[in-house]
Amino acid sequence: MTTAVATDLRIYAGRRWPTMNHKWRKARLASLLGMNERRVKSIYEAEQTARLRSDEEAKIKALLGQKEEADAADIALAERIAHLEAQVAAMAALLAGEEVARHGR
Repeated sequence: MTTAVATDLRIYAGRRWPTMNHKWRKARLASLLGMNERRVKSIYEAEQTARLRSDEEAKIKALLGQKEEADAADIALAERIAHLEAQVAAMAALLAGEEVARHGR
């Protein structure tokens, strides 16, 4: 269980803070999870002695779930922006066509 959670945390931290090192990521995770840095290090590195408590597991799942929701919101926003850009391009083409027709007379 701890190995899977460690992998999930590493992937999450790597995607969220791609330019930072592992030490910084662990410190940031500790802050977000309300846990001390040594405990997060133990979980993050899947130490053999680390045993995940239920409250810690719930906090981590909530944090990872927030990321999935944020990703879905980002995708929806990107799709909306693309749709609006297509509408603007169509309007610009329509207006350019009308402008050409006026000058052609």
